[in-house]
Amino acid sequence: MLQINGKTVLIVGAGKSGISAAKLALAKGAGKVILSDIKPKNKMGAEIEALEKKGIIIEANGHRDFSVVEADLIVQSPGVPLAGSWYETAKRNNKEIYGEIEFAYQFMDKTAKIIAITGTNGKTTAAMLTYEILKAQLGDKVALGGNIGTPLCDLLLEAHTYEYFVLELSSFQLETVKDFKPLVSSILNITEDHLDRYASMQEYAEAKAKIFINQGEQEHTILNCDDKYVGILSAMAKCDKIFFSVYNEIANGYIHKDQTFYKVTEGSAKKIFDTTDMLMQGKHNFADALTGIISAEIIGLDMGKVKETLEKFKLAAHRIEVIARVNGKKYIDDSKGTNIDAIMKAVDTVSEPMVLILGGREKNTDFMPLFNYLPARVKHIIVFGENREKLKNIFNKKFSVLEAKDMEAVVEIAAALSDVEAVLLSPGCASFDMFDDYTHRGNEFKKFVNRQAAK
Repeated sequence: MLQINGKTVLIVGAGKSGISAAKLALAKGAGKVILSDIKPKNKMGAEIEALEKKGIIIEANGHRDFSVVEADLIVQSPGVPLAGSWYETAKRNNKEIYGEIEFAYQFMDKTAKIIAITGTNGKTTAAMLTYEILKAQLGDKVALGGNIGTPLCDLLLEAHTYEYFVLELSSFQLETVKDFKPLVSSILNITEDHLDRYASMQEYAEAKAKIFINQGEQEHTILNCDDKYVGILSAMAKCDKIFFSVYNEIANGYIHKDQTFYKVTEGSAKKIFDTTDMLMQGKHNFADALTGIISAEIIGLDMGKVKETLEKFKLAAHRIEVIARVNGKKYIDDSKGTNIDAIMKAVDTVSEPMVLILGGREKNTDFMPLFNYLPARVKHIIVFGENREKLKNIFNKKFSVLEAKDMEAVVEIAAALSDVEAVLLSPGCASFDMFDDYTHRGNEFKKFVNRQAAK
């Protein structure tokens, strides 16, 4: 366990995870806790005043070199890159840097069982359904957190003691792994994303792979045979490797075929259960479900009850969510779709003539694979947000491209189109140019769709 009694702890980044880490540092006896952010104090959220009253020092308008030098250890919030002046000062002064997940892990009861899930796409769904599977049979012994819902530091501050933790983890949270070791890890897929933060796809994939870096023969990692990085990841992992596929048959592992999940051993397939009654359909969703199924089998849960849970499970909001049918058009909210692979999966679920809505904050994304992939049923593309000019210049060579200044205009333009039956918001970009996050973006889309319905 990390000893911080009487020490100075600097938290870099005052978002939800940073605030959570600051509280945990104070609870674990830190002598001085500094919560630092680039925003001015009046933009740091309503909780800041309460934290000050508890004795946490608030450092606004940037990360000061003096605080970095003074700190005995530094906790990096996931939204803050390992770059810039504060990071260079930390390196020069040999400061130890913990990510907020690693910081929390240092204080965890090591008998607790962690199921950690990452991937470019699907990790939220996979984490939620894995949690529901465990919760249905283990009750309040199970917690859900990480990149979804409650930060891990906050879970450790609760009076309740959990035996199982299902954690959704982003690459940002995995960059600084030191000792973090889950019982089960899962990498659902790795596709192009966050190249505004990482110098290359290799660097991005290496961050993801840190999820299993400390696992040994007694731990397990779940890998997707349909992902092009599976061979590299498998070679890197030193733990028990369990494979799955929803597109191909494999000699050993788990597959989905003909509306049925199977476990395959030496080429012999044994039925687990059928998927015809699941509310959640689609190959990408079956891949997420297999993470939960495999985790449940490792823990020793009842597969009949797992089937019951999966049949009741509904997708979270903003993930290929049909939100309304208005004047002959189906409106679909996939605001969570922030990269090319996610857009492709969303488009594949729509069989009708459609308009696709793209745009937001740029992530150095190469949109040409999407340009080449989009089928003829995409009749129009509406572009909005900071990178709309870039998108317009790419897609107008092949598609009818329409520009919108904001979400209200997006919906009005889509509603006026006479040759489409589906309106798909799958932006392929970050949301922070115009919105607080993808949830805010999706909710704004829903708001203006509902206004159309009320006309």
